Amino acid sequence: MDKYKNKPRLEESVNGLDLVRMQTEIGLIDSMLKSKALTAIVVVSILLFTGFFYFLYKMATSGI
Repeated sequence: MDKYKNKPRLEESVNGLDLVRMQTEIGLIDSMLKSKALTAIVVVSILLFTGFFYFLYKMATSGI
């Protein structure tokens, strides 16, 4: 019984709120609310990806 003395016991629950918090998107939003740098990185990367795909779309639809 001594080997369990210092280890915290994990409580298993099937709470709906816990399942929502485990989602990747929710974790990202929580982290973005705490960090300005992460928010800036995410916004810039979304803009870059959008611009890149817009560029590819324009290149594919232009009649060369």
